[in-house]
Amino acid sequence: MSREGADNSVTEDLMMGSSDFRTLTELLDLDGFEVVDATADRSSKLRRLTVTPIVIAGLCRHCGQSTDERHACHDREVVDLPLGGWKTQLVVRLFQFRCGHCDKFFTPPHPVLADGLHATERFLERLAEYASHGDISNAARFTGVPEKTAERWYYDYLERKQKEPGADLLPIRSLGIDELSLKKDTGSSAAS
Repeated sequence: MSREGADNSVTEDLMMGSSDFRTLTELLDLDGFEVVDATADRSSKLRRLTVTPIVIAGLCRHCGQSTDERHACHDREVVDLPLGGWKTQLVVRLFQFRCGHCDKFFTPPHPVLADGLHATERFLERLAEYASHGDISNAARFTGVPEKTAERWYYDYLERKQKEPGADLLPIRSLGIDELSLKKDTGSSAAS
């Protein structure tokens, strides 16, 4: 079965069984999510996979209590790494929970999704890798995202990585000798 999209391209609803979705879930390898629907647009080589969290409960960001009381569900479109040479767009079903303890609403964070951006962390990591070997313009062209979006995502990714604990600590590659101490012919370092 196929349907006409707004841009006159044909989108196919893939007729799949539960074992096909399990296979797609394994191929996608997105920690904490499973594939529940899939469509494909052959003309633009785009695969749209609808994924939902495996965990059906969440920890309240406000009080730390766990709850399984779902309040609402919203979809978020996210760019991911290509699968089999096709662009991959994820439709991520995110659940909003209501905490019975503090009566507040929250959506649990998912570490595989870039917070506030429409991309997975692994996609941003690959984009940053491409940009570090060339430039942002070529990285954008290679990943299929607009250049301004790639630039914004790249710098946001680098900024977040620098804020991670231990991110600015590099491994020790060599130990030096205190040159001033040797010039004074004391034979000891300045720390002594």
